Amino acid sequence: MSKRVEEKSQEEGGGSEIATIYGDLITFIMCLFIILFVLSYNEQQDETFFIQMRMQFGAKEVEQDSVVTTEELLVSQVVGYIEKEKLEDQARILVDEQKIKLILNPPILFDTGKANLKPQGQKILTGLAKVFSQVQNPIIIEGHTDNIPIHNAEFDSNWDLSFFRAYSVMKLFMNRLGFSPRQLSALGYGEYHPVMPNDSIENRARNRRIEINVIRVTQAEELPD
Repeated sequence: MSKRVEEKSQEEGGGSEIATIYGDLITFIMCLFIILFVLSYNEQQDETFFIQMRMQFGAKEVEQDSVVTTEELLVSQVVGYIEKEKLEDQARILVDEQKIKLILNPPILFDTGKANLKPQGQKILTGLAKVFSQVQNPIIIEGHTDNIPIHNAEFDSNWDLSFFRAYSVMKLFMNRLGFSPRQLSALGYGEYHPVMPNDSIENRARNRRIEINVIRVTQAEELPD
C-alpha cells in the first residue's frame, strides 16, 4: 500500500512541475508577443524610443542617474529633429564633458549682415525649443562670425553683430517660447573663436554660426561645516 501511495505522490509532483514549466513558457511567449507588437507599431523605432522604454522600466536606475538619462534623451531628440527637418548640412551637435552644443549656420536663421531672425529661423528654433524645454540646465547662446569686417548703420563690428544675433535667439526663447531668463545667457565672440581658419569661403561659412550650449550640471559635493 505504501509503495502505491509513494508512486502516486511522485506522479502528482511531476505533474505540478510540468504545469509550472508550461505556465512559465506561456508567460514568456506572451511577453515576447507584447514586445514584438510594440516594436511593430512604434513609428519611431530609434534611440529615443529605447531610452524612453528604459526610463519606463528602470525607475530606480533613472532616479540614480537622472541627469545622464535626460541628456541622452535630449541629444537623441535633437538629432531626430535635425534629420526630420533635413538640416544635416546646416546643423550639427557635439557633446563633451562640459556641455551639449548645437551648432547652427546663420543662413537658416539670419540674412547676411542682419540680426533679425528670419521666419524660417524662428520656425526651426521653435521646434528645437520644444526639445530644450525638457531640461532645466543653463543654456548659453553664442554668436560667432568670420573675420571679414563689418561696419554699417546697425553694427560697428563683428562683435556687435555676433552678440545681437545671439540676443535675438535668446529673446525668442524667453519672450515667445516661455524659457526662464534665469536659464538663459547670450554671448558674442565676433571673429575671435573660429572653428576653422578663415582662409576659404567654405571655412568662413563654418565660422559664421550660432551655438546653443546646454551646460551639463553634476551634483556638487557637500562642503564640510
